Amino acid sequence: DRRDEAERLYHEWLEEDPGNAVARHQLAAIRQRDAPLRASDAYVESVFDSFAAHFDGQLAALGYQAPRRVAQALAARRAADASLHIADLGCGTGLCGPLLRPFARKLVGCDLSTAMLVKARQRDCYDALFKVELEHFLRHEPESFDVLVSADTLCYFGPLDGVCVAAAGALRPGGCFVFTVEALDEGHRSWQLQTSGRYAHARAHLEAALRAAGFDETHCERAVLRQEAGLPVHGW
Repeated sequence: DRRDEAERLYHEWLEEDPGNAVARHQLAAIRQRDAPLRASDAYVESVFDSFAAHFDGQLAALGYQAPRRVAQALAARRAADASLHIADLGCGTGLCGPLLRPFARKLVGCDLSTAMLVKARQRDCYDALFKVELEHFLRHEPESFDVLVSADTLCYFGPLDGVCVAAAGALRPGGCFVFTVEALDEGHRSWQLQTSGRYAHARAHLEAALRAAGFDETHCERAVLRQEAGLPVHGW
């Protein structure tokens, strides 16, 4: 929590490398002001390309629960009868893939990180994998899916209105959108960029964004997604 020192360090980094997406994003996170509306593609790609080799092991050590919670939520709404067209948005190394495969006639994934997609392909769960930003992907796949899943990817977006509209457009009638985000305690803010570099969201913002996009039934549950620095990370 040495924020002044961290801010000074990021300033020095940007003086040496003015275009560095990681330093720019983390500086905004440390300052807690002038936050971008979402993490840039360059930031996400850089962070996860460097993280891919150790991703699964580190998340296992942190008690990562998001894929399991997403699969449980889907199982409560759909039968695992291999009948659905499913998109895993921000699929990463494919941790959701084995849990989604029993539900899927067709399972596709998208991610910005090439290194993560290589790991996902090795799981042999997906029918297709795409290197593309998820909202762009959704807007080019009208009425293509029965289910959209996103485990811990929307925490790199601030306002979720655009993502929800894109998701609604990519779903077939009766389709569902299952995702996790980090929880922001209720207050005056709809979302906030945290010092971790990830965004947290208020429940009211999630529900309002989904309703405005045309989702006629929403269910929001608080859950612990993982541990971080010895403390539970709460999410929706």
